[in-house]
Amino acid sequence: MSLPLKSVTYRQVELADLECLIRRHYGLQYNVIGALGVSNGSYHRVEAWAEPLDPEEAEEIAAWRAGGPEPHLASVMNDLVCSGVIGGGEYLVHVWW
Repeated sequence: MSLPLKSVTYRQVELADLECLIRRHYGLQYNVIGALGVSNGSYHRVEAWAEPLDPEEAEEIAAWRAGGPEPHLASVMNDLVCSGVIGGGEYLVHVWW
């Protein structure tokens, strides 16, 4: 018996590097661990595409920039792609502390 497999390509990013990029771009702190609710040593997949932000994502980002709660990581990543800061694709965030 064989296991059907599919090869995929992800862009892997370290937690600290992603938080640093977000902090530099927005001038705000962002807690990836809190946003994802993940454990140490885990990986979290996030899709980020170069499509216009949907109204909910745009509202999340605007509220955060105005001092509101942190948006979902996918919203932040999509905004980074739309801003030309990172390339679009599927990312694996390596979570560790």
